[in-house]
Amino acid sequence: MVALSNPRTEAALVALAGALAEHRGGRLLAVHVVTVPDQTSLEKAAENRAKLDESSAELLSAAVDDAEGFDAPVATKTVLSHRGIEEVFDAARRNDADAVVMGYGGARFAGGRVEGSLDELARDLPCDFLVFDGDRLDVGEVLVPTAGGPSSDLSAEVALALREGVGANVSLLHVVDEGGEASGREFLAGWAEGHGLGDADLRVETGDVEAAIGRVGEGYDLVIVGATERGLLSRIVRGSLALEAVERLDTPVLLAERPSARSLRDRLFGGR
Repeated sequence: MVALSNPRTEAALVALAGALAEHRGGRLLAVHVVTVPDQTSLEKAAENRAKLDESSAELLSAAVDDAEGFDAPVATKTVLSHRGIEEVFDAARRNDADAVVMGYGGARFAGGRVEGSLDELARDLPCDFLVFDGDRLDVGEVLVPTAGGPSSDLSAEVALALREGVGANVSLLHVVDEGGEASGREFLAGWAEGHGLGDADLRVETGDVEAAIGRVGEGYDLVIVGATERGLLSRIVRGSLALEAVERLDTPVLLAERPSARSLRDRLFGGR
């Protein structure tokens, strides 16, 4: 599912979602969530449906056109809602989405309209989430920093999808302490092989992880960063993303978070 709100980012988001849908042998659902002011009832908003449908139709029609280059069936949907990021979550659940692609700006705006606990909402992701911080997508050279983990697995899958779908060249980055280069390269080579990226360019850097990503990432067209802990989406919508070096990158960044498996007991009693 690709959640659309801004015509400027539509093509980039559809390209990301289309490549992933084709890679997974799935379908693509383009959803335009029209956020209605709290003081306006949804019934009143629906009375102006003709005007809303016109702008929504333009956005979704562009999405269908941009998705034609991918081998995945496309459907579209417009949703009127008072809610923000919650509506995206609910739409993902209603449509049984395996992954959601959305824009960074849309996530930040939607975060201002959350009802209830954002932390609990973001800790219980319905599926994989990919948040793109950029307007245009150029995937000639893609960098994937990794230290292992489920969200890095998602980053690798997206990189593989972009390589298969649009011919991206993929490089992998692993950051180690001084003196750990040999073991770092061994880890990275094994990780690459295990994720179908054995022929990727391997880069091992030393020092601070964020600084290394910021330094190396400037030479690429896209950096795919997997969450190293839960709550990445929560920090994005709050405007408190911890990866300051990543936020300062001129290179577009795709932030990836894969839901962690939590037991019913964890969900009921707040286990971590």
